Amino acid sequence: MAWNPYLDEWTDAQGGRVWGWISYGRLGADPSEHRALACWPDTEHNRRVIRSHLVRKYAFGVPDESALAAIARYAPIVEIGAGTGYWARCLRERGVDVIAYDELGEQWRTWFRPSILQDLEISRGVRALVLQPDPTRSDPLVWTELVKGTPQVLAEHPERTLLLCWPDLWSGFDEAALLEHRGKYVVLVGELGSRGPGSEGFRRLLGQAWQPIEEVHVPRWLDSDDRLVVYQRRTDPA
Repeated sequence: MAWNPYLDEWTDAQGGRVWGWISYGRLGADPSEHRALACWPDTEHNRRVIRSHLVRKYAFGVPDESALAAIARYAPIVEIGAGTGYWARCLRERGVDVIAYDELGEQWRTWFRPSILQDLEISRGVRALVLQPDPTRSDPLVWTELVKGTPQVLAEHPERTLLLCWPDLWSGFDEAALLEHRGKYVVLVGELGSRGPGSEGFRRLLGQAWQPIEEVHVPRWLDSDDRLVVYQRRTDPA
């Protein structure tokens, strides 16, 4: 089976193996570290805590084979805001040519600081998961080679498709990336419309200068509407 431990952990965290319980935990922070499955009550709170833990460990979006195959069709790829490099690692494991950039600054360290799950009694025998910073490491777990860079580097890669996975709502790096990108295609992973992902300027520019040509369903967390959409540059911007 192709390498993708995040998808394995996401599947565990969906519950359903035993009604009313979430079975989770077969992979540790180190991909070579294995441990037995643990079970916690299948509550909205516990699902959200597990999601927060895995987002810090891997990425905001969960890749599967359909999503990765769709991206591969538009290779070579350049990713901006690559986070821990997890999507880039999955693509490289499948032979895709990808260059992954991130600013690798304090915001990056804050978003992806490793965490641990603790099972605590919150009141009179009621137990719940709590997320805590990992006391053994403060730097993000990086899954593949990342290059320090901002959207300005995109001018160096006019032949590559731009990949953006869950750009944030406030920094504006996503809009800057679209303005700098010289390629024909953009692949966006995340929610669509006003919910995000990305800044208002990014969504406006995307609607004006790019048209969707392909959409792929991706694994979704609770209350999310993730999808992968491929956009092609318009020859006549709206």
